[in-house]
Amino acid sequence: MRRHHRAGDRDLELFPAPEDIFGVLAYLREREAVLERPVHRLETLRKRTGDEEQQLADARAALRENNLDRLRLTRRLRELVDGQEVAVLEACFRSGLKGRELGVILGIESRGGAALRLQRLRLAIQTKWELRTPRLAKAKAAQEAEQTRRVTSGHAQVRQAALNLLSVRSSFLEVDDLDEWWDDLAWYLDGHDETPSEQASTAAHLRQVVRDIRTQALLEGVPPALDEVALLYLAEAEAAARRV
Repeated sequence: MRRHHRAGDRDLELFPAPEDIFGVLAYLREREAVLERPVHRLETLRKRTGDEEQQLADARAALRENNLDRLRLTRRLRELVDGQEVAVLEACFRSGLKGRELGVILGIESRGGAALRLQRLRLAIQTKWELRTPRLAKAKAAQEAEQTRRVTSGHAQVRQAALNLLSVRSSFLEVDDLDEWWDDLAWYLDGHDETPSEQASTAAHLRQVVRDIRTQALLEGVPPALDEVALLYLAEAEAAARRV
């Protein structure tokens, strides 16, 4: 705000409250010309005095700081929006809305896309938006390559465990919203698990099915199933999903 005051911004009474991150960001963008004008004016001078050279340096520094502030605010706004989206998606799933319904609103066409988006947003929040330096980017690429290798190499076990679990689906406790996970898992196994991305989605769906079954059993204080074969397949599925 002080930078805009020094640059002669006549609309400072419209400057939003500091806690209004989006409002401040929009103001800084709309009024960027206020800080650009002194830079352009001084740059067009054929000869500049020592004072004018200092004024130009100060004006350029103010413009750079303004843009850095905009970048910081954009990042902070994204963090807040991601947190809100996670909370909303979780509430949507709890209220019985299906992933396909949410996908329409989010513009996601793939099956299970809304659930996978929720997982990615949770991960982004947990990593606290670490700065992506070239070194970290290279390390992340290597990590992703290793993850792909692990998913691909373990997919045969994941696939067999998922098929076994689906064969005893009716033996398990009824769980709210689990039917869609079951259905999507079956869809992936029906010829849609060929690429590493699809195989990772298969493992993610298997992991979610196992997690929901276990959670419901703990909530009710009963075994997940009475059939011993179903319990064996559940344990195998849990182990297979954990390995990838």
